[in-house]
Amino acid sequence: MKKYMIISSSVLLSLLLIASGYTFYLYRSMEKTVDKMQITFDEAEDKQMPKPEEIRDSLTFLLLGIGDRPKIGDAGRADSIIVVSVNPKVKSVFMFNIPRDSRVEIAGKDKMDKINHAYAFGGTEMMKKTVERFLDQPIDYVIQTNMEGLTQLVDVFGGIEVENAFAFDQMDQYGKKKHHYDKGLIQLDGESALHYTRMRKSDPKGDLGRNERQRQVLTILLNKTASLSSVLKMEEILNIMGENIKTNISFEEMKAFFLQFKKDWDEYQITTQEIAGSNQMIHGIYYYHVSDEERERISAILKEHVSLDLTGT
Repeated sequence: MKKYMIISSSVLLSLLLIASGYTFYLYRSMEKTVDKMQITFDEAEDKQMPKPEEIRDSLTFLLLGIGDRPKIGDAGRADSIIVVSVNPKVKSVFMFNIPRDSRVEIAGKDKMDKINHAYAFGGTEMMKKTVERFLDQPIDYVIQTNMEGLTQLVDVFGGIEVENAFAFDQMDQYGKKKHHYDKGLIQLDGESALHYTRMRKSDPKGDLGRNERQRQVLTILLNKTASLSSVLKMEEILNIMGENIKTNISFEEMKAFFLQFKKDWDEYQITTQEIAGSNQMIHGIYYYHVSDEERERISAILKEHVSLDLTGT
C-alpha cells in the first residue's frame, strides 16, 4: 500500500508539474502574442494610463475597423470608428460611432476633411489625436483591427445570434457571393457577420444603420469574451488578435482588464448614442456634417459618463 501511495503521489506530482508547465507555456505564449500587437504613440502626447493593478477609474477606448485596400502602399481608411467609455464605478458602458464621412479638423494637418482620412494621412496616432480633438476628450487606449479579425473571432465563438431589424441581401466585397439576412433572430458565422456589419446601401438609415449593426455585433462579442472560462479558448482568441489587431494595451493591462471585468461584466449596463448630422456636398465631395452643437452634445455626454461615480455625480 505504501509503495502504491508513493507511485500515486509521484504520478500526481508529475501531472501537476506538467499542468503548471503547460500553464506557464500558455502564459508566455499569450504574452508574446500581445507583444506583437503593440503600437506606441509620441510619449509627450500620451496621457497617464490607468494602473492595471486596481481598475477603478473610467477607461476610454477608440476602436478602429480598417477597411480592405488592395493597392500596395495604400494605408487604408478607418471604415468603422467607435468610441467606448467603460466606467467601473457605476458598472456602465457608453458606446457611439463617429460616422466615417464626418467633416472634421484633421490633427496635424490644419485642414477640414473626412475623419476616416486621418488614418490614411498619419496612421493610428493621427486618428487618435483627431478623435480627441473632435470630442475634446482624451483617449486612453486604441484597438485597431482589420475585417479578417472580426470574421475569425465570430467563428471562434461558434457564431453569434443577432436580432435583425429587416430582411436584406448583401454582396461580398468582390461582388460574387450574395448573403441573405432574414428579419428576426438569425445565426451568423464569421463571414456573414462581416457583411452584416458592412451593409448600408439597403438600409434606410444608411451609415447610421450600419453603425447600429456594428455596435450590436461588438456588444455580443464583448459579452462572449467577458464570459470566457477556458484558457485554451483565450489563447485561440489572442492568436487571432495577434494577426489582426494593433493596440497600445500592454499584456499586464489586458490581463488586469480581463480579470476585473470578468467578475461582474453581466452587471454592466451598455448604452449607445448616435451622432446626428446631415449630408453635405462640398466641391463635389460628399461629407457628413456634424454641427458644433451636436459635437458639444456628444462630448458632454462622454465627459459626464467618464466622471460618474456611485453618488451620481
